[in-house]
Amino acid sequence: MNLALESFNNLPRVTRWLAVSFFAGWLLELAFGAELNFYFGLVPRLITGRYWLWQPVTYIFIHAGFWHFIFNAFMLWMLGRFLEPEMGAARFLRFFLFCGLAAGFFTAFVSPRSAIPVIGASGAVYGLLAAFAFYYPDMKVYLYFIFPLTARQLVVVLAALEFTLSLAVSGSKIANITHLSGLLFGWLYLKAGNGSGEWRVGSGDGSGIRKFLSYALNPRPAALDHLSETDALLEKITEKGVGSLSKSELQKLKDRSRGGNA
Repeated sequence: MNLALESFNNLPRVTRWLAVSFFAGWLLELAFGAELNFYFGLVPRLITGRYWLWQPVTYIFIHAGFWHFIFNAFMLWMLGRFLEPEMGAARFLRFFLFCGLAAGFFTAFVSPRSAIPVIGASGAVYGLLAAFAFYYPDMKVYLYFIFPLTARQLVVVLAALEFTLSLAVSGSKIANITHLSGLLFGWLYLKAGNGSGEWRVGSGDGSGIRKFLSYALNPRPAALDHLSETDALLEKITEKGVGSLSKSELQKLKDRSRGGNA
């Protein structure tokens, strides 16, 4: 216990407090569940229709389920202990929030009618992955603790896996868009001169970005399943509160909430 506490205290300051905020967000989600997700998660329809502009910030810190929290906290720990000293505390925090905000607003832009709440820090964490490959492109890491790759190769593999899974899995792909856009905007931020170092991928003709945008802006019909029903539940919540929902409606709401973990 003392060793774990000492290891935590030795983390860079911003990384440490971000991890604490993840833990607090997970506890709040345990306590309040669907109601918290709809008010403080990222609900594109509420951002574009009602201008709930706090949501692209607050969704980053809410996590549904123990493993959702653990995965993002673990990735933050792994990446933050390298990147925060490299970038400096202030720049690291700005970059983390930029990636989360950009991923959130992009998600709302490409799915403006969606009433499914997206929660979690994965958009920001994918941005940190881009930064890790930017600063340490040739550092050896192990995918699933088994397969040796350079940091640059790892990011390419994870992005390809995320994209492929989003095509293969039926239902909403909204959280996949959040992940991939966090990676994309993190890379663009650093390439625009807000970092140092060199990371060049492909020919630079923008074809990869065009393919991503084409995919994001043309959702499959499955992504629109249950939209009207979820919209009706959302309207009821905003007008009368979660307490007005029946048990069956509340269960449907919880089912929708699980679909957008980022």
